[in-house]
Formats: sequence, C-alpha cells, structure tokens
Amino acid sequence: MSAAAFSATLHRASRVWTLLAATALYGFFLTSIMPQQAQDSAGYAGEWGGPDRHFFYTPAELYTHIPTWPEAGRRDYIEFRLGWDIGWALAYTLWLVTATSLALRGAFPAGHPRRLLNLPALLPGLLDLAENVAGIALVANADTRLDFLAWLAATLTAAKWITLVGAHVILIYALGKAIVRAIRRRLSARTT
Repeated sequence: MSAAAFSATLHRASRVWTLLAATALYGFFLTSIMPQQAQDSAGYAGEWGGPDRHFFYTPAELYTHIPTWPEAGRRDYIEFRLGWDIGWALAYTLWLVTATSLALRGAFPAGHPRRLLNLPALLPGLLDLAENVAGIALVANADTRLDFLAWLAATLTAAKWITLVGAHVILIYALGKAIVRAIRRRLSARTT
C-alpha cells in the first residue's frame, strides 16, 4: 500500500466518534495506568527512573542505575512494557493520528498533498514500541554491558521524543489552518 493510500485510509477511519473514543482511552491511561506505573517504578528505579523517561542517556548512566534494580523491579519493568505500555503507545498514537487527520481534513481539500501529514503521527508510537524491545533486552541483561544496544535504545528514545513533539507541531499547524479555512469560508458565504 502506498503512503498516499495509507494516509487516505487513516483519514477515512478518523471520525468524531473515533476521536472521542481515543480521547477516553488516552485519558484512562493518563489518569489510571501511567501514574500508578510511575509510582511503582519509583520504588525500584529511584529518582533516575526508567531509561525511557529521559530524552537521552549514555550507557554509563544506564549502567549506573539498572544493575541496582531488584529482581522484582526488573520483572515489573519488563512486564509493563510487554503489556500496558503497548496499550499506552497505541492509545496516544490513535489519538494523535485521529486528531491530526480530522484537523488536516478541515484544513485542506481532498487530494491535497499536505493531507499526508497525518502519517508522521504514527512515528512516535512505532519508535516507542522499538524502544520497549531494546529496553526489555537491556533490563533483562542488566548485569551484562551491552553498550551498542544501550546506544541504540537511547537513540530510539530521543527519536521518539523528537517525533512526538514534531507530531504535535503538525497537529497545531493543521488546527490553525483548519480554523483559518473555516473563517474564510464563512466570510466568503456572507459576501455572496
């Protein structure tokens, strides 16, 4: 499937009701799951927390902390990333893709190339899942230095944060363009 066809599929799937459902799911994670996980991880990871909480870290920083985690903490980290954290990545990706698609539809007519800007909203979630795989491997082998994997995980983490900010910038841009387009339509309708 081409990028244009995939983007069009995302546009067709994005409706007000899907945005409402995605917002409810996103809200559930933000208010229930993620705060509890942050509290749980503080118990074993301390102030530094898990590697995915940082914009970037070095292998030296990572190996200063994760080998000190108790076995139960390592298990919790891995289980969370194999369960709820997958749901979290899917929830915020669903919200971001749906909101961006709806805003872009309001901003640009069908077939406009800027409607493809809903695709970058997928990147943070995909990078988050890849980061989880690397993080699981690092924590499962915390007593063995895997510097290459640590650098890869740190790079995935930074890329996740950068694309997440970029996706939100695109969303704000699309919302602004949609508002301007709606105002112009109303002004044009009044003058005719």
